[in-house]
Amino acid sequence: MTYSIRILMVGCLLALHPLVARPHRADYVVVGVGTAGATVAKKLSDDKKTSVIALHSGKNLTSDPWISFAANATTTVPFAIVGPPLYENGMTTPQPNADDRTLEWAIAKPLGGATSINAGVWGRGTDQYYREWEKIAGPKWGPKRALKIYKQLEHYHGQTKDPWARGYHGPLSILQDRHPSKVSRVFTKAMIQSTGFPFVLDYNDPKTPIGVSSQLQYTHSGQDGIYRVTSATAFLNDSVMTPSGYGVHGRKLRVLFRSKALKTIWKGKKAIGVKYKHGGKEYKVYANKAVIVCAGLRSSTFLMHSGIGDKKLLKSLNIPVVFDNPNVGKHLSDQPAVRLVFTSSVNDFGANPNGLFSQIAWLPAPHGDKKIRKVRLATITQLPAITLLTLDLCQPKSRGFITINSPNPAAPPVINLGVLSNNSDLELFQKSLQIYIKNLNTTLQKSNPGYQLVFPDPAILDDPALVTAFIRANVSSNEHFQGHCKMAPLHKGGVVNSKGHVYGADKGSLIVGDNSVVPKPMDGSPMATGYFAGANIAEMLIEDK
Repeated sequence: MTYSIRILMVGCLLALHPLVARPHRADYVVVGVGTAGATVAKKLSDDKKTSVIALHSGKNLTSDPWISFAANATTTVPFAIVGPPLYENGMTTPQPNADDRTLEWAIAKPLGGATSINAGVWGRGTDQYYREWEKIAGPKWGPKRALKIYKQLEHYHGQTKDPWARGYHGPLSILQDRHPSKVSRVFTKAMIQSTGFPFVLDYNDPKTPIGVSSQLQYTHSGQDGIYRVTSATAFLNDSVMTPSGYGVHGRKLRVLFRSKALKTIWKGKKAIGVKYKHGGKEYKVYANKAVIVCAGLRSSTFLMHSGIGDKKLLKSLNIPVVFDNPNVGKHLSDQPAVRLVFTSSVNDFGANPNGLFSQIAWLPAPHGDKKIRKVRLATITQLPAITLLTLDLCQPKSRGFITINSPNPAAPPVINLGVLSNNSDLELFQKSLQIYIKNLNTTLQKSNPGYQLVFPDPAILDDPALVTAFIRANVSSNEHFQGHCKMAPLHKGGVVNSKGHVYGADKGSLIVGDNSVVPKPMDGSPMATGYFAGANIAEMLIEDK
């Protein structure tokens, strides 16, 4: 068979593909193929009857060694120098409660979004958190539903005292560290002694959400977890689609790469499609059933450019107003952090080969409700004799906002994180430093003199004014952005209802299905919550058929 005939045959086969013959229309159009978007696209197209077109502004870098072998997030750093850029990034507005500093924000660009470049830590939310969500949005967001979805997602490789609470046949490989380093064990023991909270074998067991663990759980696979598991490898692998984005085995799926979603196409107030840009040209793609927005940090700005937002802002930018909702972009929250430095024994050094973090503790507020996660302590031991400790807030009360200042949908968003704008967050940082960290440092020095806090100077921990100054000068963003398309009743600040349907769009024609819908800050990791949000929205659409 000649080369020209083979090319002709391939072309004919592609022409018969259900989304090549009519690539401008599908049942669902998904905006963004990150953590949630990949999950949604795969689940909706599983029946081989439902068609999905997904728009992704970045590339498919899944098979690139810098991604697939980047089990440890730090190994992706050289990729930013030698390979394609991994992020769209920028700076927030000056933060008045953080010494007027600007903080970095970033949006992951590869297929799979943040799951392709993050630390890979798997941290579900707690039953307490999902009960709060259930009060706002009903039982399909409650703890029973969350457990059902997580068990469907997980393929757990690790220890637990409650096997019933874990999933063992799902697409996401969850690997538990098998060989914690001696530094990790030293910090684990010291945290248990200094905080009074127990060792936790499986912190994702709903029965043990509070405690200290030396064994993190990561979305990795392979011998010793050398392969990164992302939403792309779990949901859009070669059994689902080709590397160029065509569904296989009869699946009616098409992922369009380097395709920047610009705005919704409307028929009255019904969302019927999306205008997008590819290669400098604008195109349109139409949805028979719904447009599903999973664009992460850009979900709220996509709505604004589509005409859903504060009408005064939209009119000032000459954007036609479809529905006046000033809640869009509001209620932005993060999981702010301060980072500390301890010395550690060089003889105990052993970098974690599976991930960035060495061990973790999920704790309540000092002297607070002992059943509610409020603080997370996690150590990093990638350098001999140095241990970094991240202290972050799991459920902060401060809120910021996302907005736009240009009618151009490609313009960067304007982001104000509102860091420490609620004084209770500052107080929680203060108490955590003066109680948890001070006691941890004292315990370490008594049992292991080579371990001690060196940044900040432990002497400041006895001076509230100096502790406050340290927090304001060093608080940073974890880039765990959430809540800016809040799921709640419209009169209570909502952007979407309990099914993710955007207020102001007819008949569920426009849906948001990612971390931007969470009604309150999550108390787990954003990756796990993002998978849950996407999977749950898709599940509800399937149930409603």
